[in-house]
Amino acid sequence: METKARVNGSMLAEKIGQEVVAVGRVVTNDGKSMKLELSDGATVLVSFVDVMEAMPNSLVEVNARVGDARTLNGMALVVLNDDFDLSIYNEAITFASRHDLFQMQPTVA
Repeated sequence: METKARVNGSMLAEKIGQEVVAVGRVVTNDGKSMKLELSDGATVLVSFVDVMEAMPNSLVEVNARVGDARTLNGMALVVLNDDFDLSIYNEAITFASRHDLFQMQPTVA
């Protein structure tokens, strides 16, 4: 099973073509594409094949393939609780990205 890196905007350029998990706040959403402000403040455009419902200002986790440093091709979306702390999340993934010991490992079902 392949793992997906948890990323913020500063990490996207090195993940082009890879599947990732990104968390951010919805800026705009027309159903098939949304502008998302990621945990580090970077803004990306996420495109979906199916309609994804998430209200502006809601927090979401997106599973996606990185198109380029500012574009994601979304595969799945989860709306998060409003009390999710983006700044703590950003600190955690930034720390984890610097240390191999904390890299996500695949789970075996």
